[in-house]
Amino acid sequence: MSMGSCLVMKPREGTSPPMKEGEHGFSLAEIMVAVVLLLLFAALTVPSLTTALNAWQLNADARKISTTLMSAKLRTTSQATRYRVHFDVANNSFNCQRFNRTTGNYLDIADESAVTLSDGISNSGIRLTADFPSGPTGFPTTSSEFIIFNSRGIPVDNGGVPTGANVVYLSNSSTSYAVTVSQVGRIQLWKLDGSQWVTEPAPAP
Repeated sequence: MSMGSCLVMKPREGTSPPMKEGEHGFSLAEIMVAVVLLLLFAALTVPSLTTALNAWQLNADARKISTTLMSAKLRTTSQATRYRVHFDVANNSFNCQRFNRTTGNYLDIADESAVTLSDGISNSGIRLTADFPSGPTGFPTTSSEFIIFNSRGIPVDNGGVPTGANVVYLSNSSTSYAVTVSQVGRIQLWKLDGSQWVTEPAPAP
């Protein structure tokens, strides 16, 4: 190779190759504009997303109550013994209990722990409500502490008399649900729409 030959210089390792003519990178101003736009987008979408997730969680909690009541009802008919669901408003939880014929008391089921509303979600604002200003037609405005099913799957009071005064209320800062059990044992899920309670799909009676 002659001394007049052109030598191709390779860039050193760790350095970027030189930009070709017409190419250019992002300026600091362009990067800052992009960051500001991303922050504005997050500020607009995060609150609405949080509200949507909270509403979904409230609906899921209401359905957990419906499912637990349905499970208690099915157990009574299959095992020919009473079951009840206990609602602990103070601790925001509920659990299923079985009647012990020997002691005459209801006992917690050994391998089933109490269910806490919105378990794992801090500051959700979702709570069981002891009293509510209004209720679904035909049901009281005070939440039941216990909903008991006899061996035929009919809700009864502590004396064994069939009752239709079975309702549980739960809500967050903007939405409220009620779960009811009619005197014939029909479990129904309700949502407050403005000032009216409207039914939503729930476990079949």
